[in-house]
Amino acid sequence: MTSSSKTQNRHKLNRPSLRKNARPPKKRSPVGQTFTAANLATALSLQHCSACGQVQYPPRELCSACLGDLVWRPISGKGVVTSRLDLHHSLWEFFKRKMKTKPWPIASITLDCGPTVIAHLDVDSFAASQALDITPGTPAEIFSHTDCSLQCVLIATAAGQEPGSAKNRYQIAEQLGLLSPALKPGGI
Repeated sequence: MTSSSKTQNRHKLNRPSLRKNARPPKKRSPVGQTFTAANLATALSLQHCSACGQVQYPPRELCSACLGDLVWRPISGKGVVTSRLDLHHSLWEFFKRKMKTKPWPIASITLDCGPTVIAHLDVDSFAASQALDITPGTPAEIFSHTDCSLQCVLIATAAGQEPGSAKNRYQIAEQLGLLSPALKPGGI
């Protein structure tokens, strides 16, 4: 290995801003990895307590209400927008690069089954120009999809969009920019 390639490798590992392909965060806890595994085959699955029936999010090892065992079950994903915002700054290089052209929209959605989740927001499905145009209380639909780091993330669309088919979910995730790394011309 030449000294210049050693230097490039060291820069690549120590300075994410120099990497040619930046990806979303990949590291997850073992419990977080079960979220990805449970959601690969369905549009959205969350943990349910086998004792009291409470729906859990974020993923946990035990029920937060009664400490019972948790099982993954599909849910409908219907809910309402609790709050929304346009993210203008991030510590992750992937989002920094994606936000150079426009802010990244995110929202907290209270699901009909109980928990509140934070999701990437498909602003176009709400017929809005920015996330702040979407009012709290607006009906929304949540689904999960893998990003380019192969981790499941949550995406919110307007209610009635029915992102039921895998093809529709893929198109929405691709439109949001979650399926391709953020490129840096001339990066390492």
